[in-house]
Amino acid sequence: MKTLIMLSAVPAAGKTTWAKMYQEEHDNVYIINSDDVRMELTNGNYQDRSKQKEVWELFERRIHEYANKGDDVTVILDALNDVNTVRYKYLSTTPEYDHKILVLFPTTLDKSMKFNSARVWPNKVPDDVLVALNNKFEPPSREVLDLVDEVITVEW
Repeated sequence: MKTLIMLSAVPAAGKTTWAKMYQEEHDNVYIINSDDVRMELTNGNYQDRSKQKEVWELFERRIHEYANKGDDVTVILDALNDVNTVRYKYLSTTPEYDHKILVLFPTTLDKSMKFNSARVWPNKVPDDVLVALNNKFEPPSREVLDLVDEVITVEW
């Protein structure tokens, strides 16, 4: 079975930690991490936002490429996926996947600020950006929920 797992949360909620733990416990798992793609395209500069268009084009292309890695493959989308338009786009344009899972990481601003403060530069998100992204986060819409087979909530 081809499984697509979409992670959805604010920064510093534990998405990447969860994805890596899942990958360690399961076979044939590929993680597409938007920060890693950005570093790949900017020679290791995590904070360089000059190639955002290319980052998201490559991110999306890999979703489809990794589906062709075998009949039994899991691809994890490790990005904020924080608004319904983004969630809907990826979930509705990936018919090659048999099973789709949305993984939510509900957290508070205080918790994400605490986890973010433990990060080291360049992975630390500026506080004002973290606040803005927390305010921007949308709960999944009915249209998004109708596109997934399963919803998992991870609380750390």
